[in-house]
Amino acid sequence: MKISAIRLTGLALLTLLPGAVAHAQTSTNEMACAKGGAEACFYAGADYAQGASGLTRSMPKAAELFMKACTLGIPDGCFYTAGMYRKGADGIAVDPGRGIDLYETACTMGHEEACSATFAILGVADKGEQDIPRLLAAFEKGCANESMKACQWGGEFFYDGRGEEYSDTIDFTRGAPLAYKTCKTTASPADCIMAEVMYAKPDSPAFNAERALELTEINCDANIKESCGNLGRIYATIGDYEMAVGPYEKSCELGHEKICAYAKDLRRYVDEVEAWNAKQAARQAEMATMLNAGDYNGAVGTAVSVYSSTVYAEQAVMAASNAGRMSSVDDYDLKVLEHWFQTGAVGSIVRSEMRRRGLAISGEDNSWARDMQTIKSANARFNAARSTSTYRPIERAPTSVSQGLSSADAAAQTREKYRYAHCTMNNNANRNVCR
Repeated sequence: MKISAIRLTGLALLTLLPGAVAHAQTSTNEMACAKGGAEACFYAGADYAQGASGLTRSMPKAAELFMKACTLGIPDGCFYTAGMYRKGADGIAVDPGRGIDLYETACTMGHEEACSATFAILGVADKGEQDIPRLLAAFEKGCANESMKACQWGGEFFYDGRGEEYSDTIDFTRGAPLAYKTCKTTASPADCIMAEVMYAKPDSPAFNAERALELTEINCDANIKESCGNLGRIYATIGDYEMAVGPYEKSCELGHEKICAYAKDLRRYVDEVEAWNAKQAARQAEMATMLNAGDYNGAVGTAVSVYSSTVYAEQAVMAASNAGRMSSVDDYDLKVLEHWFQTGAVGSIVRSEMRRRGLAISGEDNSWARDMQTIKSANARFNAARSTSTYRPIERAPTSVSQGLSSADAAAQTREKYRYAHCTMNNNANRNVCR
C-alpha cells in the first residue's frame, strides 16, 4: 500500500537552524522507526535535522533516517535527502548524482516538488545533466502515482516534443494516457485537447474510440469549436444523425464556418426524417384501423396507391386472403400487385384471384383485348372504391444527407469501433443505430 507524502511546516528550513544540545539519546520516533514505522522514520529524521525532541542536531543522522523512510515508501524522505546531497549539508558532502537519483525516486513515487526538481535537472541542457529519456520514464511512473506535474509535462513531451523542441520524443501511445489523466483530474483545456487528438485521430497508434468519444464530448462541452465538429463527425460516421446535428450546430455557432453547411443540411435531413417517421406511425395506425374494420379493399388500395409500399401491401393482401376476402380487392390493385410480387406467397395469391376473374396476367395471357378489359374494369372498380376515400399523392422518404466527413472518410473498422463505443456508453443501447 502506497504511503502518501508527509508535509511538515518549516522543514524547508531544516539546514538553516542552529544546533541544539541533547539530553536524550533516542527519541520516541526513532524507537518506532526501529520497529519499521515508515512515518516514524521520517519524523525522527526531522527531529535530528532540527535538533528537536531533545536531540542534538545531526544532518548525517537525519539523512540516514530520511533514507530509511524513503525505502519504506515515504517520498518526502527521498526528497529531503536529495536536497542534502545536491547542495551539501553539515557533515554531508555534495554528491549531485546521488541527489538527482533521489529526486527521481521521489518523483516516481508521485512527489510533485521532486518532479519539478527532476525536470529542472534532467530536462535542461545548461546543467550538463540533461537526460530526456530518463526524465520521461520518471514522469510516466510519477503520473501513475498521481503527480499531475509529471502527467502534464510528460504529456507535452509525447504530444509535440514541447513545441517540437524535442521532436524525437513524440509518442502518442505513451503520451495519451498522461494527457487523459491530467484532463480528467484537472479539467485543463490544453491537456483535454491533446488527449482528444492522440486518442481520436484514426491513424494514431493510440486510437481508442471510447476515449475519443468521451474526450470530444468533454471538449465540446467546454466550447471548443473543433471538438464539437469532431463529435458531429463521429456520430455522422456511425449513422446517428440525430446525435450529430447538435454538435455540428454548436460548432457552427462557435465560429467553425466550414461546419455550417453540414449543420444546415443535416438539420434539414433530421427534421424530414422525424416527420417521415411520424407519417409512418400514422400509416401503421391507419392500416390497423382498416384491417380491424374488415376494409381489406381500402387497406390494399391505400398500400398501393397512397403509400406505394410493398410492405403494407403484403400485410393487407395476407390479411384479406386469410379472411377469404380477396374478392373485394379491385382489378387495378391486383394488376399493380402482380408486377410488384413476381414470386412468393403474395404473388401466388394475387395471380390466383386474377385467374378467377379472367383478368390478363403478364406472360400467361397478354392479349390486347384482355389488357383493355382489365383497364376498363379497373377504372370502374377504382372509381367506386375511392368514392368515399381521401386520395393522397404517393409520398417518398427524405433524401439522404452528406455526413460531413473529409475526403479521407473513416475506415469501416474505425466506424465500427465508434459505433461500439457509442452503444456501450451513456445507456445508448436502445438507439436505432445500436440495434
